[in-house]
Amino acid sequence: MNTVTDAFVDLCLRLEITIELSAQDEHYLKEIFHLVLMLTLNGRVVGRTDLLSRESSPGVWDANEPLMLREIVSHFTLSVYGEIGTEERQLLASGEVYGPDLYDELGEPVKILLDGHEDYPNMILKTKLIAADPFDITQPLSAGKPSYFDRLVRRNSQIRSDSSAVSSSYGYGGFENPESINIIIQRQKLAANLTPDDHPEKPRRLSNLGSSLGARFQHLGNINDIDEAVSHLQTAVILTPDGHPDMPSRLYNLGTSFLARFQRLGNLDDIDNAILRLRAAVSLTPDVHPEKPSQLTNLGSSLRARFQRLGNVDDIDNAIAQHQAAVDLTPDGHPDKPELLSNLENSLHARFERLGGIDPVDHAIVQHQETVSHTPDDHPDKPRWLSSLGSSLQTRFQRLGNISDIDNAIERHQEAVNLTPDGYPDKVKRLNNLGNSLLIRFRRLGNLDDVDNAIAQYQAVVDLTPDGHPEKPSWLNNLGSSLRTRFQRFGNLDDLSSSIARHQAAVDLTPDSHPDKLKRLNNLGNSLLIRFQRLGNLDDITNAIARQQAAVDLTLDGHPSKPSLLSSLGSSLRTWFQRLGNLDDIDNSVAQHQAAFDLTPAGHPDKLKRLNNLGNSLLSRFQRLGNLDDINNAIAKQQMAVDLTPDGHPHKPSRLTNLGISLLTRFKQFGQSHDVEACIAQFSVAASSSIGPPLLV
Repeated sequence: MNTVTDAFVDLCLRLEITIELSAQDEHYLKEIFHLVLMLTLNGRVVGRTDLLSRESSPGVWDANEPLMLREIVSHFTLSVYGEIGTEERQLLASGEVYGPDLYDELGEPVKILLDGHEDYPNMILKTKLIAADPFDITQPLSAGKPSYFDRLVRRNSQIRSDSSAVSSSYGYGGFENPESINIIIQRQKLAANLTPDDHPEKPRRLSNLGSSLGARFQHLGNINDIDEAVSHLQTAVILTPDGHPDMPSRLYNLGTSFLARFQRLGNLDDIDNAILRLRAAVSLTPDVHPEKPSQLTNLGSSLRARFQRLGNVDDIDNAIAQHQAAVDLTPDGHPDKPELLSNLENSLHARFERLGGIDPVDHAIVQHQETVSHTPDDHPDKPRWLSSLGSSLQTRFQRLGNISDIDNAIERHQEAVNLTPDGYPDKVKRLNNLGNSLLIRFRRLGNLDDVDNAIAQYQAVVDLTPDGHPEKPSWLNNLGSSLRTRFQRFGNLDDLSSSIARHQAAVDLTPDSHPDKLKRLNNLGNSLLIRFQRLGNLDDITNAIARQQAAVDLTLDGHPSKPSLLSSLGSSLRTWFQRLGNLDDIDNSVAQHQAAFDLTPAGHPDKLKRLNNLGNSLLSRFQRLGNLDDINNAIAKQQMAVDLTPDGHPHKPSRLTNLGISLLTRFKQFGQSHDVEACIAQFSVAASSSIGPPLLV
């Protein structure tokens, strides 16, 4: 075997290698191509240690020693320029090979261009970026950082040899710099485009490309990425023959991409297609397959998403069954078990919110606490489990009002934020969760630091989220709600104006078909209503009712959000009646609150709030018309709300106050002493309470 007679590196974006070769196997043309790509891809290092050898330290190339290739083939010279992927046919490569087996019939040497080689697409995919910060090949050595040549070649255990799909579960496929995913996608597109449709590798390359585009969409929110992902994944499925072992995984990838697009745009065809593909993937996958739990839990999440949009109870029951099956197939101690349990909890919670029944939150908290306690701080999933535990504690606080739950929720969310590196895609979600818990505690205790801190978290989330990202409208909506809450406590009109601006931006950025469009219209209406109550501008109340009415009209009966939207509209109509005195408005208000109450299942946490609101509208109508049935019904509804609200609940004082007002109103009308005595009793208990915000409702 001859050694390399001359090998040198010109430290710029141009690299030349001249190698003397002796063997006659064309296979090594590919090996040389790998080596060249290894040295030149956009200033980032990729490599394969089996191409290089050195007796003293395998896998490391010292610039002062000759580079050796095993079973070297012939004389070869190659020059490479530019960046990969800028144009599909401009792949850095131009080269020629001459060797004893590469002559034509006339004895003339044959020139082989790499981009015409039949294995060219494979060559592209056989290199993989190392997950490291980008650095220029001209970068000098610095203290504490490996040298260019040390980073040039790594052991195989540190490198995946196939540029496969990037998983959204690990940031940008394990790369700290999001530009890395762009290079991978460029390479995958080039390989897919160069592969004929009848080539057996075409479906795999399209599937990997589609999955990588889906991962980039999850991080950057460009709708073109998810559209292109769905298109490539559909083609991959079409080109895959029935019975092929990769058919389940390709159906799964297609289903999850349809789900991602539904979550962004709200098109019902997408969620139907997601469920169809995921069901097919599940049916083709045996229970012993390691991917079966992931397929089941994503099918469950898709069914839950459709339930939350359409309210079909069969969907949520089926979702719970899929999540439970995923949990049952996963052994205790498996790293995915906590996430599968969390997904099951989410579906149980969605069912409870809509239909009542047994609250699943206590069981979820126990599961999350056990997971967190057994997970070291340096484990990459520790922040996720802390965040899930914080959310469950927050949910229980909202049910039962125990202040220790919301304190613990905030601590867990803060830990999750602290353990999540800056720039990590889930950082903004964890900041948002922290803001949610802080805002909830403020509404209970009224501490100014909590609402200021909540707004700071929400503002950071908005600032860190690029325009066009699918979550941007949600973050703007949360920021608007927190600003409105601070206004309601301290009365600064700048907060209210900012709230309306954020809610309007959230509405404007949300497609009409998106399932959250109605909630955002409703929240905008709530802020406009409050400004009307403060400033009396009739345009505000008119716009508030118009938006809330639109939200109600666009929401199907049976949708889990319908009662909440009806309740908000009822409250605005009552305010409108109190300003202008139109009897149609108060009658309509009572009707909306009655419908909201009737559609809310027994045991639902908002049932008592809707009962209380109905009582308030009945009281307002009595004050105008003097109908005894209205005041008696108002007191009956409010008394029931008080009786069913546990002591210590943050809404107990306000409900006692509302009941007291109704009793006082009836006393003034009819003079019965027991009403005034009962009124004083309600006011006394409410006034002596140490819980709840210092505001009368």
